[in-house]
Amino acid sequence: MVQMRKWQPLLKLDRAGQRPSYRQIAEGLVAAIADGRLRPGELLPGSREMAQLLKVNRKTVILAYEEAATKGWLHSEQRRGTFVSQHLAPATSPTPAAGQPFALALLEAPATPYFAHGEQVTAHCDRPGALFFDNGTSDHRLLPQAVLHRYYRKALRSSFASNTVRHGSESSSRYLRGALADMLRHQRGMNIGAEHICLTQGVQMSLYLVASAVLKPGDTVLIERLSYPPAWEIFRQLGARLVTVDLDEEGCRVDQVDALCRLHNVRAMYITPHHQFPTTVSLHVGRRQQLLELARQHAFCVIEEDYDHEFHYAGQPYPPLASDRRQRHVIYVGSLSKALGSTFRCSYIVAPPPVVAVLERQAALMLGQGDAVMQRMLADLIIDGELSKHLRRVCAEYRRRREILAGCLRAAFGERIVLREPEGGQALWVRFDDTIDVDQLVSHALELNLVVRSGRQFSPLGERENALRLGFASLSAEEIVQATERLGRAWGRMKGDD
Repeated sequence: MVQMRKWQPLLKLDRAGQRPSYRQIAEGLVAAIADGRLRPGELLPGSREMAQLLKVNRKTVILAYEEAATKGWLHSEQRRGTFVSQHLAPATSPTPAAGQPFALALLEAPATPYFAHGEQVTAHCDRPGALFFDNGTSDHRLLPQAVLHRYYRKALRSSFASNTVRHGSESSSRYLRGALADMLRHQRGMNIGAEHICLTQGVQMSLYLVASAVLKPGDTVLIERLSYPPAWEIFRQLGARLVTVDLDEEGCRVDQVDALCRLHNVRAMYITPHHQFPTTVSLHVGRRQQLLELARQHAFCVIEEDYDHEFHYAGQPYPPLASDRRQRHVIYVGSLSKALGSTFRCSYIVAPPPVVAVLERQAALMLGQGDAVMQRMLADLIIDGELSKHLRRVCAEYRRRREILAGCLRAAFGERIVLREPEGGQALWVRFDDTIDVDQLVSHALELNLVVRSGRQFSPLGERENALRLGFASLSAEEIVQATERLGRAWGRMKGDD
């Protein structure tokens, strides 16, 4: 019945008119086909259904269908029904409204290579045998599906029983923010409560909210020379001016920040200190303290994205900059989506309560209410220790996959690569010597059904970077071997071996 309702505005009969009803129906169908409201191949209701809908005799509908079919607009198939013809002449084919230009000029930003690459990934998703060296994402196949099913059912029952679904997600939001605050206090040394947390649906939403609250057009934002493209694109679109800070084996060159602050009116600095994106290096402890002191001296905001905090393989994870009890300039961005996969869109911002109040007002405009059932489920997973249990298990597996990928790369490329195994994270940053052009390597790999990003995509200035970021977590051991073999074959093609 829901599908039948769409036919009511298409076919309106003038019962007081002089034209027969069957002809009015036929003309209505032809008009709907001609202007694109009915598309080639679309199934029409059966004659009984249409007669009941239009309150006419069934024979009237049959005559209308026959007339439209005689003129080539419809065709019938025995036992299947009546369809809009797939073989309309070009002159009678509808012109989609989408083909017409929009009346107003839009404020467009040029597409960055990073996002253009996303279209390439989408195009290969359904190809048999395609492999992806992604940015470093979790393997959904390792999720504890039975546990997630059980916790979701429990959250669903609880939410409906308590009527929290009807009244929005405030109680479930408070419940999840309390669970997150406990987790961050115990695992990351952050002295916070639920009032310090703003929930969002993804890191990019978090970054947009923070940047909208902190920046105004013309402000300067410091970013690392290689950085997360969605972040710096958000800053650019909000009118900020980007200035880059160099990187070395100890992370961001914090010693450059003081001079840059004296040259520019720096309002904020975006940084991924724990496992730097994309190079995976961890910021040295001395530089962390230096950065906090510079933020105090020059009064700029540090936007800290704690990238891949959960996945650390060597010793204890570094405490976040936001955990320093004396700091007053850090806004912290974290996520559960990396731990549980991108299906679970839950990220969060940690800041002083007055800042959180501003962020939540802005989030209410963009998001409205959150998912009450999902919020309760995630909180229970944290409180009951199931999230920690899952992370312990997958960290051991991801560490093994990191070692397999490093070994395969060294076997395939030998001394032509510089590979530093990171302390954590879900990807390797691999530098190639000048005998291998990475941009060409990426192109040849694509021909072999292997999708990988060029290092150039992580440069805000579009500078050439002869390196690759190779995510290993989402690939099984066998897939890592296959993907690396294809990368080696791509290099062989460059040398003319194939």
